[in-house]
Amino acid sequence: MKSRRKLARREQEALEALHRLAPCTAAILQGEIGGTYSGTRAVLSRLVAKGLASHRYDGPRYVYEPVQDSSSAGRYALREVVDTFFKGSNMEALGALLGMSKEVVDEAELKELEAMLASIRGRSDTDA
Repeated sequence: MKSRRKLARREQEALEALHRLAPCTAAILQGEIGGTYSGTRAVLSRLVAKGLASHRYDGPRYVYEPVQDSSSAGRYALREVVDTFFKGSNMEALGALLGMSKEVVDEAELKELEAMLASIRGRSDTDA
């Protein structure tokens, strides 16, 4: 993410909606997050100023998009959650995620987890 500044709650809400809806206009975003049209435009302007969103002119209106793709933004947001709620511990966060699952993790998911672990082990073996 270009900026590691903390976002105001409204900015965070707008950015999350922008990732789901993009490309979209201020009116579409307002319909998603509520509030006034001018308030939505002000939030979008702040996101553009912070380098988190971009806009282009499309006929009579601006169309907005997040600067960062959803996958990168998700990793950033997850890092923030891990740092804030799990004292930076990936293991505690992973345990919480696995514990949240109300259904049993199926064989395909277990194999995928094993492959991820093997990949991580391979990286740490080459670092030693």
